[in-house]
Amino acid sequence: MKRVTGYTVLAIVLFLIGFFIARNNSDEVKTFKRTQILLGTVVEIQVRDKDEKKAEEAISKAFAEVKRIDDLFTTYNEESPVWKINISSDTIIKIDNEIYNLLVLCDSVTKISDGCFDVSLDNLTRAWGFYTDNPHLPAKTAIDSALINCGWNNVKLIGNNSIIKKKNVGFNFGAIAKGYAVDKAIGLLKSLGVQSALVNAGGEIKVIGNDWKVGIQHPRDERDIVAAIKLENNSVATSGDYEQFFEVDGIRYHHILDPESGYPARGLQSVSIINQSNTLADALATAVFVMGKEKGMKLVEALDDTEAMIIDEQGKIFYSSGFEKFLIE
Repeated sequence: MKRVTGYTVLAIVLFLIGFFIARNNSDEVKTFKRTQILLGTVVEIQVRDKDEKKAEEAISKAFAEVKRIDDLFTTYNEESPVWKINISSDTIIKIDNEIYNLLVLCDSVTKISDGCFDVSLDNLTRAWGFYTDNPHLPAKTAIDSALINCGWNNVKLIGNNSIIKKKNVGFNFGAIAKGYAVDKAIGLLKSLGVQSALVNAGGEIKVIGNDWKVGIQHPRDERDIVAAIKLENNSVATSGDYEQFFEVDGIRYHHILDPESGYPARGLQSVSIINQSNTLADALATAVFVMGKEKGMKLVEALDDTEAMIIDEQGKIFYSSGFEKFLIE
């Protein structure tokens, strides 16, 4: 009979300890995350899971979905459907069903915000140079000329995935596409059985599960947050004058343009909206920013399951009636 020595027993014990540690470690929920540059910003996707392979595959598929949305709504690529809609000389245009459905939501937000949200400002955005690395203060004549070919009154949704659009009027979905992409990525992760995840597209954030703590960027200090909130199966979107801007003679000119004046909206530094739909939250953040504190907060209070944090131009913070319950002290 083979003799079992003390060293052999010790080796067996150490092996069993290692086995159980390894098994226990494999059962631990870990956070897997990656970032990519998409939609003109940094997109981060986090998945909490025990299975690394499953998590990484889910993240890859979610990024592919965000890339699909980016390709669908971009105005930089001549092959994109939106580019083709913008340059079309037809009066009645048949468009992609997904784009049409988003335009239906845009139409609703435009109406409830009295025109302060408008995705037909592509020419105005171009006049300010926000498509380039060198935005500039345009002459008033250039702004007035751009406004002629802007405005939701030049667009009509007629059903059957068709629109009537005045020639030369162009769409720009920058105020809603990131939120929409976040919603679609979260929906895909859910379909894959992911039970805990976060998608962040430049401050438009949505989560699956609970115990997610996210920060809202300080509008005057990019290294700091102005508030931390807890999200559970919810989302937040922020629009601010610090995302794209330049200064002339000490005056800040940013990319959130007032559809009526053609100039950057004034009075606020940032608006954060909490809503189950990140698409709607994204659009409302822009709408409220343009509307201003009084009218914007009135709109938020009239909407179900919607909360807002508004920071005015002096840096003073205002909360809607239910926002503070999300704050982390």
